[in-house]
Amino acid sequence: MKALVWTDKNEISFKDVARPQIQDANDVLIKVKYTGICGTDLHVVKGNETIADNIIMGHEAIGEVVEVGAMVSEYQPGDVVVIDPNQYCCDCEYCKRGLTNFCTGYNGGLKIAGINVDGTFAEYFVCHKRYVYRIPEGISPEAAVLIEPLACVLNNVRAAKIQENESVLVLGCGPMGVLCEMVARKRAALVVGTENSAYRSEFAKQWCNAVISPKDLNEALVRKLNGGKLFDVIIDTVGNQFETAVELVEKHGRIIPMGMNQFYTGAIRPYTFINKGISLIGASEYNMLFTDTIEALRGYPELGKLVTNTYALEDYREAFGSILGYDMETKEGKEIQGMKVVFQQ
Repeated sequence: MKALVWTDKNEISFKDVARPQIQDANDVLIKVKYTGICGTDLHVVKGNETIADNIIMGHEAIGEVVEVGAMVSEYQPGDVVVIDPNQYCCDCEYCKRGLTNFCTGYNGGLKIAGINVDGTFAEYFVCHKRYVYRIPEGISPEAAVLIEPLACVLNNVRAAKIQENESVLVLGCGPMGVLCEMVARKRAALVVGTENSAYRSEFAKQWCNAVISPKDLNEALVRKLNGGKLFDVIIDTVGNQFETAVELVEKHGRIIPMGMNQFYTGAIRPYTFINKGISLIGASEYNMLFTDTIEALRGYPELGKLVTNTYALEDYREAFGSILGYDMETKEGKEIQGMKVVFQQ
């Protein structure tokens, strides 16, 4: 089958690989239909995040069941499903405490498709039935492929405990940022985003009271936008904006670091957090939120609008280049011309 593999040379390769097979009586084999490029995938390509060598990338996907193991009665060929890539073990201390997002059952950590085991940038994917959820009728594939990232956002926004009279700043208007804005808009009095890309700034205005350039972001502007206050909640979807968040968060406010960049560090003065009563909340991955997220989908009829570009797997250079901000082959800069990019098969 065709697949996109992250090689030991730190690059993506379009390859023919063996099709996965049912190995366990509880396995489900899925023909991948839509699989999205995540911000984590972009960070891997940029060198800000590491994944295992020589694995198939990708972890946001929906598809059609083509075969099931002997012990699977919940699904049958033809069912349209979404895949949970976070394959918690159910046996470790954290799983037994209901904290599956902190699972240590796979080499001391969580098994994640496309990160440390084969993922969904491929024609087929196989996993245990517990990581498969049926998609209700009436849900478009464009909306369904966003279930996994929406689950991440719901987990983080819930941790922020946004109140109806509060203000929210979302740093970055990529897909995760826009999803945060979309969800926060239902809870907060004011939602503001920041973004460098003209394309994404214009796109995000559908869900924000204002979208401003990061270079224009300062305390005076924030107070002008927010009735003299700083922000009650700041969500960093970029992964390197912690210090900016500290500068612009209101007393008793909450900072939610959400963007993944394992090499970024930000200076912290405990005195500031003590004096202003700031909470720094690491919510991690979603924790068994797929059922809730699927139920929430109907409250976001505009969700599928985020999928702006679709490509075949073999056109991965063009697909990644449309949202990286540079050409994958020449490394020359280019304007971002997409929001959520999806491989369609």
